[in-house]
Amino acid sequence: MNLNNNFLKLKTIAVNISIFLILLLQSSCDGCSPSGRRSRQKSSTSYEKPKRDVLNNNNVPVTTPNKINSNGQSLNALYNKYRNSVFMVYTSDGINAYQGSGFFISKDGLALSNYHVFEGTSKGLEIIETLDKQQLKIVNVVKKSKEYDYIVFRVQIGNYNIQNPLPISTQTPEIGEDVFAIGNPRGLESTLSKGIVSALRDNNNLIQTTTEITHGSSGGPLINMKGEVIGITTAGLGEANLNFAVNIKALELKNN
Repeated sequence: MNLNNNFLKLKTIAVNISIFLILLLQSSCDGCSPSGRRSRQKSSTSYEKPKRDVLNNNNVPVTTPNKINSNGQSLNALYNKYRNSVFMVYTSDGINAYQGSGFFISKDGLALSNYHVFEGTSKGLEIIETLDKQQLKIVNVVKKSKEYDYIVFRVQIGNYNIQNPLPISTQTPEIGEDVFAIGNPRGLESTLSKGIVSALRDNNNLIQTTTEITHGSSGGPLINMKGEVIGITTAGLGEANLNFAVNIKALELKNN
């Protein structure tokens, strides 16, 4: 009888120890410092270094409703006005060819794109191809930043007429604001996508948006419903509709 009682006591102790160990393991994670939790959370929502598009892949353009905004301009009207100012960027490292996007912000050929679209490629092999199939060359780089993933350059336009260069917004975008992007995802020219500003990150230097950004559309404009550029589309995670654009204010440009 005593043996049975001792056995039951030992069994109870063993169960209690098991429960204690389980709780201890859980608390070792949940009880870590707040900064440690924020660090893990931040890493889970940060985007990977974006990639240029591999040529000749397929993608489906995103369709959007044709609503009139408070400025009396429909999304369709804004798209038709500015789509010719968004162009393809072809780059090469001498072996592989890559494709991204870019856009004009002045009539004399000042243009913007992502730094990563050109990173590691050979100077002089870049080709700017407009929507009407004009192929132009880059004259010089005005400024660039690997950290903020942007490049400002001037295109030799010759007699080419840039009718509606994109104006630069001087205001910080608001959370929930309607925005849209024009780009060339997977090489599909002049694709329109629409969303909202989801959040501002990195001291407002990075815009998080639900506007879809796919490989090949990197370097295109993120535009508000006034028809002003608020950012350079940079990357999409492909999950939970997480997309990012460099805030145009980080470039400290003057409106043209």
